[in-house]
Amino acid sequence: MNSAFSLKTAFLVLSLCAWPLALFCQDTMSNGEQNAYQNSLHSTSHGLEFWYAKEHGGLERITGIPFTQLSCNNCHVRSCDTCHAKQVNGKTFYSTETAKSEAACERCHDDDNQKAGRLHPDSSDVDVHFARGMKCMTCHTSREIHGDGQMYDSVQSPGARDARCENCHQDLSRCPSSQVHHGKLDCNACHVRERPSCINCHFDTKVAEGKSVSLPLKDTLFLVNRDGVVTTAAMHSFIYQNKTLIVFAPAFSHNITKQGRKCGECHGTQAVLDMKKGSFRLAEWDKTQLKNRGGVLPVVDGYNWNLPFLNYDHGQWSPAEKAAPPLLNYSGNAKPITREQLEELATPR
Repeated sequence: MNSAFSLKTAFLVLSLCAWPLALFCQDTMSNGEQNAYQNSLHSTSHGLEFWYAKEHGGLERITGIPFTQLSCNNCHVRSCDTCHAKQVNGKTFYSTETAKSEAACERCHDDDNQKAGRLHPDSSDVDVHFARGMKCMTCHTSREIHGDGQMYDSVQSPGARDARCENCHQDLSRCPSSQVHHGKLDCNACHVRERPSCINCHFDTKVAEGKSVSLPLKDTLFLVNRDGVVTTAAMHSFIYQNKTLIVFAPAFSHNITKQGRKCGECHGTQAVLDMKKGSFRLAEWDKTQLKNRGGVLPVVDGYNWNLPFLNYDHGQWSPAEKAAPPLLNYSGNAKPITREQLEELATPR
């Protein structure tokens, strides 16, 4: 009896000792497990952090604030539920149908062109692809969305994106402009109607209130070099405690036209001629509103954009009297248009 009791007691003691160990091992295995999605840009939002960093010439140069302390750091898709969750009779189910809907994308990627394509497909201003009923997932892939296990620095990193014009439009020999430019001009440069840019992002307001305020540039399209071809770009300027920064980055807009630009819309324009002389003025602050010149604008290295910088207080803009000269950053692997390329653009075609 005593022997049996001792055996049971020993077994119980061993079981009690082993139970926490088993839990510890289970937690260690669970915490150590990783899936491809955890390294995806949707999960990490690493692109924002990468290009914000001072090491890459980003906004941190003028703010001195670590990215982890900004509200931008909250822009992640942490859970499958964000895109896949579907409510049926009060219960949650996962659905690929829900994730592939435009509404799932629009929650974060708030694209007016995308919405216009869904609401007004017959409008001549709608992206030609949306007008034909194409959706985000027609071009973008599940690998782009869920990741492939590799940690990419940003969507601009080689291999991060699968969506390319050439995936469908394979025979570019049918496009005269492609032949004329010897393959050195991205499709976007001719077929993107407009790429929205904004200036004077008031970062003091972003830090204090967590909201973004800026002023839009109208009817502009910037050109930069990237990976050996000329492509479209966006301009963003920032002000924080009177320190300023101008950023140019390659950018795509879901605003594609079937008919490309005419030669004269890029070559020999008054805007390009003024840039060559150094007299082009992109934007001016006219007491209560921003006025800007439009057009296709090459981003020439060293050009003095002479932008207005404004402060924002209680919903009102006012000129910043002591704004420092802006720093410059070519982000997303962009490179400026060369002087030789500017000469080509200044020649009428």
